[in-house]
Amino acid sequence: MHSVGMSTTRLLLLGAVRIFQPVHGYLLRRELLSWQVDDWAHVKPGSIYSGLRTLTAHALLEEVPGDPVSYRLTPDGEVEYQRLIRIALRQPEPGDPSRLMAGLCFVATLPRAEVRESLRARDLVLEAMVSASESARRSVETSRLAPATTAELFAVTAHWITGERAWVADICARIDAGHYRFEGEEPGPDHPVDGIWPPAVLPSGKSLDPS
Repeated sequence: MHSVGMSTTRLLLLGAVRIFQPVHGYLLRRELLSWQVDDWAHVKPGSIYSGLRTLTAHALLEEVPGDPVSYRLTPDGEVEYQRLIRIALRQPEPGDPSRLMAGLCFVATLPRAEVRESLRARDLVLEAMVSASESARRSVETSRLAPATTAELFAVTAHWITGERAWVADICARIDAGHYRFEGEEPGPDHPVDGIWPPAVLPSGKSLDPS
């Protein structure tokens, strides 16, 4: 498995344990599969148990005695979780959205201002990647040292990145408008009530109707 896939799996396991700790493997497996991680993160059901054992061997998780055995984060596990979620938000991986999607599963565990800053930092990286992709495409077209269709590899990459930049702009606008609830803010329901989403909660504590 490549490094992005490994970090995605590690983030998902640490983040889910962090939410439910202490939690046994069966409940964790059931929860993660309800998020459909086997589809978008390519995390197979059997690998969840082996992943928990690996994280425990690396002292990122510790076992809580019982029947069945449960898991919780160690202090090193918390540090690793914080590192991975920040990487997931800041560092793009064009063509593989799994790491970003794993980060979005736990994005509300960070402060609003940090999430906004991380996503804007991501956009700067994406902007540079678009320029690099366009430059590479022009080089292929002019050098004629590769099949002509090779240019399409860079073209599709540029479109992926451009689409992601549009999403970054959208979510930053929602965050700035007060949507969602982040670390340190007043807790409340983030689900529809009678088919209607509740107003977003602003950092000041005032409500804002997103419509």
